[in-house]
Amino acid sequence: MQAPDRPVTAGARLRDAVIAARGPRPRHNGCRAAATGRTARRRPLPAAAVAATLSLAGAPAAAGSLPDEPAGAAGRAASVAACPGQPPGYMALPGTQTCLKIDGLVYYEFWLYGSNAASGQPGWYSADQNGISSYVRGDVRLHSVSDTEYGPLTSFIELRMSLQSQLVPSVMTDTWQLYHGLLNWNGITAGRTQSMFDYFTGSTYASLYEPAWSDTKTNLLAYTYTFGASGFSLTGSMEDSSYRDLGIINAPGFAAGTATGYAGQQLPDFVGALAYTAGWGSAQVSAASHLVNTFLGTGGTGDYAAKTGWATAGGVTLNLPHLGTGDSLTLQGAYGVGALNYIATNPIDNSTLPGGADAVIATGAAGGRQLQLSRAWSVSGGITHNWSPQWQSNINVSYLDVGQLGPADNFSNVDIQASHIFFPVNNLQFGVEVEYKRIQPQTGALGNALVGLLHIERDF
Repeated sequence: MQAPDRPVTAGARLRDAVIAARGPRPRHNGCRAAATGRTARRRPLPAAAVAATLSLAGAPAAAGSLPDEPAGAAGRAASVAACPGQPPGYMALPGTQTCLKIDGLVYYEFWLYGSNAASGQPGWYSADQNGISSYVRGDVRLHSVSDTEYGPLTSFIELRMSLQSQLVPSVMTDTWQLYHGLLNWNGITAGRTQSMFDYFTGSTYASLYEPAWSDTKTNLLAYTYTFGASGFSLTGSMEDSSYRDLGIINAPGFAAGTATGYAGQQLPDFVGALAYTAGWGSAQVSAASHLVNTFLGTGGTGDYAAKTGWATAGGVTLNLPHLGTGDSLTLQGAYGVGALNYIATNPIDNSTLPGGADAVIATGAAGGRQLQLSRAWSVSGGITHNWSPQWQSNINVSYLDVGQLGPADNFSNVDIQASHIFFPVNNLQFGVEVEYKRIQPQTGALGNALVGLLHIERDF
């Protein structure tokens, strides 16, 4: 549980409750990320973090690096002590006012596909498509907290390393990514973390096909005001818009998947969220703006055009203790214009396009080219049931409708996911999951995308 390091919103509390109930939920970007082939830059750990890690692990330090540390195991125990007032796992860094906790996970997944050709997704329908693939991921997380005269100063860093089969045969992709990197102080949150727009982001593994809701990590600067003990909080956030740019149809590079078609970034996305948490559960309403800009010229230059897109969403979570400890039901909906990524993180149209789009460059009645924003809405939900401390089941469903892009590009998605997880001992899980996505273009064949997976995870 990452409670002290995340901004206190209903969405964050909900995610922490899910993590507390069944451990961190593995996630990666699935088909769209694999199809683009983009990888994050490799970033070495800071020397101070490496030194702290070695010290906490009991590894010998270089001569003279810690001159005041007593020798031997007893000395290490004396110099690295638990932090009073902090959750278990936090250790005091010698000679500082900072407490540090290191945790993480490693997991393996085996995927078996069953999609048809119309879906454009992996399947056994063609010898040039993968029928199986695998994915391995390891995360290392660093939590820190320091007391100040104006309240605790916290930070959170999560480094993610992965190796996965690509969607084309005989290709493997390895990545090193700064998945989280943020600080929090007196309601101020700055860095890379979950968008403040997001609420429920699922309880299944969602390893390949994510249901229709917003689930985006982004660079942001936010402030959260908590209304005392009322359970209400209000958040305003300025977020990097490029993480939300899905694309503009008929703009250069979009159809080929080499560019989004956007012009230069001119404004951040502005996000607001009102959240409420009580003993029965939680709720949140949120809204966001998103600038859609491009060049209408056929060569990607000239005739600059820009329109402001927007999105709004609302959700509620009900705790169901009468069914089982940690059981819950969540329902949410979203609507947006020119801001599809706020409505669905993983929309899939058909094999001829990279996915959904925020807008289209269309030809008007007078023959000129004009920018037309997409319209999208979604409804989604999820339920978690704990049969016992060792067994858990999760079901997530959603419906997405995308329109105003033209008959050839309008489409809908239906997502259904079900997982069943076994926890034989603490911090170990074996899970199986089935993920189905129905891809229905307004014109064209119905696509059925299906994957079954085995998941084995160890948390530490």
